[in-house]
Amino acid sequence: MKHIQLAKLYKQGQFFGYGLAVDGELLNQQESTTISTNPNELPKINAQFYLKEQQAENPIIIHLD
Repeated sequence: MKHIQLAKLYKQGQFFGYGLAVDGELLNQQESTTISTNPNELPKINAQFYLKEQQAENPIIIHLD
């Protein structure tokens, strides 16, 4: 199983925001990320991605048994 990493994004030397990466590569089609923190809890990231028509119409199936 691959693990996600939090990525700090820079554009022209300026901090641009956060993203998600796997094996050091930014995930495609990411629209936004929000990081929330609450006392006595681990930080959480909510990432939104847009789906292309082909991806929405032809999803893969993964069995978790």
